[in-house]
Amino acid sequence: MKPEQSEDKPVPWHELMHKACREFGWSPHTFWRSTLIELEMAFTLPGNRRAHTITRGVLEELLVQFPDEEDQQTP
Repeated sequence: MKPEQSEDKPVPWHELMHKACREFGWSPHTFWRSTLIELEMAFTLPGNRRAHTITRGVLEELLVQFPDEEDQQTP
């Protein structure tokens, strides 16, 4: 969403999903499971100071909820 977009206007879900799937390579499942903060971070250019950031505690909670899969073919 653009900063000047009013809260009264609907969220352009189709446009956001199209960009996420086409340009970022996300699956629809990944898009719909992402949080609003994750969407904002994905759609915000690096270095934008107005973008929200997550704390180390939030990151650790996410890592517990969504652990990386272990590589079964480790040499």
